[in-house]
Amino acid sequence: MSVRLKSKHLYGFGPYRLDALERVLLRDGQPISLPPKDLETLFVLVERAGHIVEKEELLEKVWPGVFIEEGNLARHIFNLRQVLGDTPDGRKYIETIPKRGYRFVAAVHEDSEPAAPPLPAQQASHHVPSTVPVPPGQKRSPWVWPLALLVLILPAILIARHFWPPQNPSPQKAMLAVLPFVNLSGDAHEDYFADGLTEEMIAQLGQLQPAQLGVIARTSTVRYKDTKETAAQIARELGVGYLLEGSVRRGGDRVRVTAQLIQAAEQTHLWAETYERPLTDVLGIQREIAEKITHSLSIQLLPAVTSSSTTQHVNLESHDKYLLGLHELGQGTRDSENKAIQYFQEAIAKDPKDARLYAALAGAYTAVVTYYSSPAEVMPRARQAALRAVELDPNLGSAHVRLGYVRLFFDWDWPAAEKEYRRALEINPSLPEAQLGYANYLATLGRFDEAISRVQKAYLFDPLALESRNDALWIYLFSGRMPEMVEQCRKTIELEPDAGLPHAMLALAHAQMGQRAETLRAAESAIRLANSPSVLTTTASALARVGQGTEARQLLGKALEQAKERYVCRFLVARAYLELGETEKAVESLEQGFLQRST
Repeated sequence: MSVRLKSKHLYGFGPYRLDALERVLLRDGQPISLPPKDLETLFVLVERAGHIVEKEELLEKVWPGVFIEEGNLARHIFNLRQVLGDTPDGRKYIETIPKRGYRFVAAVHEDSEPAAPPLPAQQASHHVPSTVPVPPGQKRSPWVWPLALLVLILPAILIARHFWPPQNPSPQKAMLAVLPFVNLSGDAHEDYFADGLTEEMIAQLGQLQPAQLGVIARTSTVRYKDTKETAAQIARELGVGYLLEGSVRRGGDRVRVTAQLIQAAEQTHLWAETYERPLTDVLGIQREIAEKITHSLSIQLLPAVTSSSTTQHVNLESHDKYLLGLHELGQGTRDSENKAIQYFQEAIAKDPKDARLYAALAGAYTAVVTYYSSPAEVMPRARQAALRAVELDPNLGSAHVRLGYVRLFFDWDWPAAEKEYRRALEINPSLPEAQLGYANYLATLGRFDEAISRVQKAYLFDPLALESRNDALWIYLFSGRMPEMVEQCRKTIELEPDAGLPHAMLALAHAQMGQRAETLRAAESAIRLANSPSVLTTTASALARVGQGTEARQLLGKALEQAKERYVCRFLVARAYLELGETEKAVESLEQGFLQRST
């Protein structure tokens, strides 16, 4: 391990003792199982108890020479807080210092010599005394001493195997980010082709060797298009060790693709190659690049889960419509999402056997549900497209994600939703929408610890995406973990200060905790940035809860006015009415939400 405290020291705090020599955390004398990096993080904080430990220092001491995204550090802090619980005076042992780092707040005392931990109860009851009594007239068996020694040593061996990894552990999953491919055509209208190639490259790599290679989602890497940041900076922000850079030029019926793999820590090129092929072989180029990357990273290729959609030659007209649809879908406006649906439909008309087209179409339908269209209107179409995608290609992870979404949020078929999400995660665990979808399924069943664990995994693969974090905020809300929700809202606001929903959710969290002044400040920002009925209704709920009924009714009225032209989630409307004490209107809104299958 990279972090070493003073030898022969015990650090005591509350009911805990941290053994710096044996690398064990004990509670009331019993060892607690902690992942190695959680334990190392705790060592650094405890040794500096009472002082702020900067994030950079923690990252350097616990992950020396490795690029780790700060979200990963936050996840380890979260795990430690869950294990340690509260101090005797009701505080968390680890305090967050906004924009700086963390501080261990409990009083810590040191002992110079660690004492051996007591035996567990069951082991103590079978403890063999140092002198084994022998009945009179009998000789002591020559096997008694070896057996006694074995009984004493075996528990120690088991504990050591639990807390110390083997000398040659299996390699951790390599993390890779595919940066936006550069369009070298000289025509900005061709950007959609380069963007589409980037997205397809991410999808191929994500499900090529999911157990050994993790790939960051395009929603996090897109911000590095035309960036001036160094490879080291980008890798640090995304928490990856490797970057794939590339460029593409399309001319006539041929395409030229250049790609290079970079080891971020040393900024060295591991592999680079240029491909010039017929445009119909673009999927084959992507496959070859993926295989070269896995070879360069010493990742065993077999057995790989391969989608049939990645092995065929493409229909050029269909593929072009598909890439145009992906480009429009990424714009996130009502008009662009409708254009995306049209492009995907046109692509399917040209090539009705390509599963990717149906999965993309299903994704476009579910996107318009969030802000513009009633689920009852478009979700049956999403179901039809997703079912067709799965039928055409059972190994396409995105198809199972889309079908899982329909099963969970529209069909309300929990077992079927779980089946689809689990299958998607088997194929490609790098899909953040699969991790978040499964988290939503778990939260629906009240399994919030597991749900939040899945949220953290989604952050690993999509650390900088606003939409992923917005979705996760609802899980924190329904779990009732308001302090954690406040922390997540603030992180989301840091990521995108002009997004309205995180401010509205922050206001609601503060209102739930009875913090009126903080609620009003967050609500003011939410109202200033409000761009959807969801922001208006959520802010209305927060204001009503802290006694601002007049302002809450005004916001609710604005949201209902927008309902004449766009979809408004009636469940959120019902919550606002409940906070205002208008029970009949709340029940009426719940009935409307039930009929709409509001999400």
